[in-house]
Amino acid sequence: MLKKKFLLSLIIFQGILIILAIIAIIMGVFYKYGENDKFQKISISDINMAEIFLLDEKHYQHKIIEKDKIIFQIINIEDNKVKREIVIEK
Repeated sequence: MLKKKFLLSLIIFQGILIILAIIAIIMGVFYKYGENDKFQKISISDINMAEIFLLDEKHYQHKIIEKDKIIFQIINIEDNKVKREIVIEK
């Protein structure tokens, strides 16, 4: 009788672990697709051409100088989305 209860508890524990793994996978998929919405799209007319530097064949860097900070934006060439933004404050 003790063996049967032990095996039953192991089966229930394994089922709970499987359910938790499925939930984690679903949350991971939603997190991955939610990352794409964080990128902002900029217009080419908003960019000063003197402040653009080509990083590689897929990205360029735009430098924005404001009062107390310098902002470096790394932008994808294909879709003009800001991939990363670095802010340096004085």
